[in-house]
Amino acid sequence: MKYVVFAVLILGSVFGALPPFAQTERELREILNNPKLHEFIPLSDAFEEIVKTEEGYLIKTNKREVRAIIHYKESGKIGPAEFTVEFLI
Repeated sequence: MKYVVFAVLILGSVFGALPPFAQTERELREILNNPKLHEFIPLSDAFEEIVKTEEGYLIKTNKREVRAIIHYKESGKIGPAEFTVEFLI
């Protein structure tokens, strides 16, 4: 019985959904490393704030605000949430 509980705990953590912090980190990395972001925010702008919103994130610089909308993909598999990012002014 101990081995079954241990296996469930290990496999659940390996194949389960990411904790909220890890999922947020994945989303922010995707946003900041996305080349499309620089079509909306030039390298000369300074980041001031990134705020989580209902639909994604609001990115504020010293000159503008850009919304990064997160579109989650439907997936029947267990694991990290699949998503795409759309940038809007």
